[in-house]
Amino acid sequence: MGLSKRRAHLRKIWFKKGNVSPTKSQTVVFPTVAKNKYVRLEKEAFDSRVHINNNVLTFKDTDGTDTTVSALRPRPNASNVVDEYSGCGDESLHPDLYTNKLMVQAKVQALFNSSLKKHRHDKPNCDGDLNFDAANSVRWGMGWRERLKCTKCSYMSDYHNLYEEVENKKGPGRRAAKVNIGLQLGLCTTPISNTGVRRIFNNANIIAPNLGAMQRLSNKVNEKIKNVNIRDMHEQRVTLVKENAIIGQKNAKTVNVEGDSCYNNPMFNSDSTPFQAGSIATTTFCENNTKNKKIIGVHIANKLCTIGARLRNKGNNVVCPNHKGHCSANMSESDPIGDEGRWSEIVARNISNEVQVTGYTGDGDSRSHAGVSKASEHTILHFKDIRHLGNSLKRAVYAANFSSNMFKGSSNTNLKNRFALSIKHRCIAELNMAHKSYNGDLNKIKQCMPKVADAIVACFGGYCGEPCKASSLVCCGNYRQAKNYMPMTVKLRMTEGDKVLLLKCMDIMLSPIALDKTKLLTSTQKCEAVNRSYQAVNPKMITNPRNFAGRIHGQVLKLNNGYAVSVLIKTKSLGATLTKGSSVIRQIRKTDAISKRPNNDVIQKRKITRYAARQRRYHLHERLHYNKGLTDTVHGIRGVGQLQDHNYV
Repeated sequence: MGLSKRRAHLRKIWFKKGNVSPTKSQTVVFPTVAKNKYVRLEKEAFDSRVHINNNVLTFKDTDGTDTTVSALRPRPNASNVVDEYSGCGDESLHPDLYTNKLMVQAKVQALFNSSLKKHRHDKPNCDGDLNFDAANSVRWGMGWRERLKCTKCSYMSDYHNLYEEVENKKGPGRRAAKVNIGLQLGLCTTPISNTGVRRIFNNANIIAPNLGAMQRLSNKVNEKIKNVNIRDMHEQRVTLVKENAIIGQKNAKTVNVEGDSCYNNPMFNSDSTPFQAGSIATTTFCENNTKNKKIIGVHIANKLCTIGARLRNKGNNVVCPNHKGHCSANMSESDPIGDEGRWSEIVARNISNEVQVTGYTGDGDSRSHAGVSKASEHTILHFKDIRHLGNSLKRAVYAANFSSNMFKGSSNTNLKNRFALSIKHRCIAELNMAHKSYNGDLNKIKQCMPKVADAIVACFGGYCGEPCKASSLVCCGNYRQAKNYMPMTVKLRMTEGDKVLLLKCMDIMLSPIALDKTKLLTSTQKCEAVNRSYQAVNPKMITNPRNFAGRIHGQVLKLNNGYAVSVLIKTKSLGATLTKGSSVIRQIRKTDAISKRPNNDVIQKRKITRYAARQRRYHLHERLHYNKGLTDTVHGIRGVGQLQDHNYV
C-alpha cells in the first residue's frame, strides 16, 4: 500500500535524526506576568473606573496614561444601608404599621366603634385585639381605605374610607379625596413639584402617593384654578366699574392701567439657541384707578408642549399647537416670544368688554403701547414710568461727553457713574416734591422746573447756596442733596459746555414733554412686584409646561383676594371645603392677618439701615482710595507744614 500524499509530505519536512535544531544554544524568553497585577472591583467601582483602549480594559492614571493593573470582570456590589433597611425588623407586625398615615380622626373612631360592636356580637367568646390589616390596606393618594382584623379569630371588618370625599363629584368613577385636592392646591402656591413633595413625605416616614396619579390630578386642579381666576378677574373689573360710577367718574368704564411682561428664563442666551431663549411669557395688566392696583388681565404665551415633543421623538409629524389631544402650547416655536405688543393686544381685547383703557403706563417699550392702542378704537395716552425714565436719564448722563477736567483723578469712571446716579435721584426727588407742593397742577410744575434744573446744575457745580434756597424743592442749600452718592472731597469743575450738556440730559425727565408723560406719577412697580411673585410658584430653574398657567392664575387669585380668601375660594370651587371652626381656619386667618399687617416702622428702619450702610461703604471707599495732596509734592522742609488750599466754594 502506497503512502498518502500527506504522509509523504510529512516525511519530507519533519525533523530527521542527526539534524541540529535551529534554536540550539538560544534562550527562549517566555512572557511573564509577575509584574502585572489583576484586580476584581465591585460593579459600581468597575463602571466608574474602567476604560476601553483597543478592546482592552484598562485603568487611567492622573496623567492620562494606562496603569499596570489589569481589570477582571467585576464582582457584585456589597450590601449598603438601603439593603439593610429592606428587610423587616419586627416580624410580628407589618412594617407599614410603624409608618405615618394621614387619616380623619372621626372616620377612625367610626371604624373602631362599629368593628368592636360587630366583633363582640359575632364572636362573644373571643378576647383578641382588633388591629389594622396593613397588608391589605388600599391607598387612595394621601387617603386610605382600612379594615380591622382580629389577632385570634378570623373576624375581619368591612372597609372604611378614612378620608373625606369631595361633594360635587361628576362623572363615573370613585370620588376624589379632599386631602388629595388640597395637596395639589397647596403645591400650586409653592415652587415644590410632585417629585419634591414625595421626597418630603419619604423623609417624614410617610407613604407617598403614586407620582402618575398625582400628576393627573394636578392637571385637573390647575385647569380648574385657571377658570376660577378668570371669573374672579371678570368680577374685579365689574366691581371697578361700579365703584367708578359711585364716586362720580365721567365715564365709569374708563380705567388707567399699567402693564409688563416677564419670561420663565433669560431672554438673551445665544450659547444655547439661535432663537430667543425664553419659552413662556406672562403679560400682566393692573388697574391704576385705586391704591390696591388689582390685577385685571393676564395672558400666558407658551411654546412648550411635552406631549408634542414626545410624539416628535417617536417620529410623528406633529406641529404645536394644532396637534390632536392636549397641547399646552398656544404659539409656534418659530414665533418671537418677546413680542410684547402682541401679548398686550390680547390682554387689552380680553378686558375690553368690561373696561375701557384710557391711559397705559409701560416700561419704555413702545411695542406694548402699540398693542394696547391696536386693540382699542380710541386714542390711548401713553404714560412713562418714572423709575425707567430715571434709568434713561442715568444712562444719558453717564454716556455724555463732558470735558476732561470735570472729573479729576484716576477713578473718573467711578465718579461719573456716581454723578449720574446722584442726578437721577435728585431729579426724581424734585419731580415728586413738585407734584406734592403744587397738588399735581401741571402748569405750575412746568413753570418751576426750568429754575429747578438750573439750581441742580449750580448745586452739583459747587454753588449750593442761594440757588437751591430760592428754586430747589428738596435742597435747602447745605450740599447734602448734591453729595448723596458723590464723595465729599470731590469738586466738579464744570465748564459752560458741561452745564448745557447736563441740562440737555435732564430734559429727559424735566422737560415739558416729559412732564406730560409723567403727570399722573404712575409706574409699573405693581406689575414688576407681581412678576417677582410669579417666581414664588414658577422659579426660573424649574419648567412646568403643562401647569404653568394654572400656577400663575393661582398666584393672581391670591394677590387680588389675599391668602385666606383665595384658599377658601379654591377649595370650595373644587369641592374640597375646609372644616368650619377648625384650627386650620384659625391658622389661615392668622397668616392672612400677618401678611396684611402694616409694617411701616419695619420699612423705615430698613431704609435707615440701608442708607447708613451705603454711607459707610462710600466713606470706606474714600478712605481707601483718596489721600490729600496726591498730586502735590511734599517738600521736606523742617518746620513748614503742608500748605492747605483755600476752599473757594
